[in-house]
Amino acid sequence: MKERQRTMMKPRPIAAVALAAVLLAGCGASPGGGGADTPAAPAAGPAGGGEVSVANCGDTYAYSTPPARVVTSSTVATEVMLALGLKDRMAGTVAAKDIMPEYAPDLAGIKVVAESAFPPPSKEVVYSVNPDLVVSGYPDDYGPKALGDRAQLRKDGVNTYLLSGSCPGHRAKVDDTYTDLRELGKIFKVEAKAGQLAAALKAEVDAVVPRDPAVRVFDYAGGKEKPQTSGSAALSGDLFERAGGKDIFPEVTRFGQVSWEEVVKRDPEVIVVEDQVFEPAGKSIAWMRSYGPIRDVTAVKENRFVVVPVNDLQPGLRSGRALKTLAEGFAR
Repeated sequence: MKERQRTMMKPRPIAAVALAAVLLAGCGASPGGGGADTPAAPAAGPAGGGEVSVANCGDTYAYSTPPARVVTSSTVATEVMLALGLKDRMAGTVAAKDIMPEYAPDLAGIKVVAESAFPPPSKEVVYSVNPDLVVSGYPDDYGPKALGDRAQLRKDGVNTYLLSGSCPGHRAKVDDTYTDLRELGKIFKVEAKAGQLAAALKAEVDAVVPRDPAVRVFDYAGGKEKPQTSGSAALSGDLFERAGGKDIFPEVTRFGQVSWEEVVKRDPEVIVVEDQVFEPAGKSIAWMRSYGPIRDVTAVKENRFVVVPVNDLQPGLRSGRALKTLAEGFAR
């Protein structure tokens, strides 16, 4: 189930260094304004009270005090919480093994309630640590086979936050992460820290120079008999455009299957291979290179595969490094 949802690196630009410095800094306190496409500017603010309301996926959630027992049910959500300096607010986490190296030390002492995000954790598993907020990057966490309906969770006294790039029906953009940082900063009263993170991430993203002219790209998300693709409405669609790529299946907006025959017909110049635990990129590339029906596809003939870790294509703090990987790969 792919909705649970990359790199030969050139010298890191100044913006990337700035982001790393902010991510590794200690907990901040208090926001700036700004729209979804502009990160909040750092600003001093009161540390004290008053109810806070935030919009998320078309609904509004109110917080009289900052949550004190948070469960993050995806790796990218865990990274956002830790980057905001909120380790002491975390009661549990899920799928911690793929955490970005700079956050690995911060995980010490945080209970891992489930080792894998596939399948998503059940309500019983998450409730075992008595959460007052669940933050996730995956919409299926709030499905019937996982935590269940968000409205019911709220009735149980558990608020929820879904990283906004994953909101159902929404076309994900890098800018969504700026929104998430701003809103979570309000919830936890760390608006200044949130503004700094958003500004540093935006600088890193904006520093990437797209390939020109754009190349035809196929996003390969696994599958042999019928290849799977994340869909142009996923964050990968925005990342490809920013890096100088054109998705060869723009009409496929959600994660789903396509056909090898159609891949051949649309002849991608580059194949982006999502590196996943269940389908490692190296094995996928070796198989595609040996698969006769696609031997004449330009990307296969020219061995133009770009490997991106699957979590780098999820809404969160990894968009800058994903963009650098894609832009460098498209330019080869």
